Amino acid sequence: MKTAFTMRDGRVLARIIHLAHRFGCSYTRLDAQRNGADSGYEATIELHGPEDALRRLKVQVNKLINDDHFTINKKEPRT
Repeated sequence: MKTAFTMRDGRVLARIIHLAHRFGCSYTRLDAQRNGADSGYEATIELHGPEDALRRLKVQVNKLINDDHFTINKKEPRT
């Protein structure tokens, strides 16, 4: 399973790698680069493992990425 995504927080990638190992999956290729000072990171990761584990992992990866985008895009009230 090859997944490409944009993230604001680089720790999201570390969480994805950790989740992959927890689900019994591995990655054979990982490319990540910073887009600019404040624009975040572009990443591509190629994951391998049992079909069911990859399906569950994909759900969790999507949640992590959506949470990362939601947290950054959410406007904080000013005091």
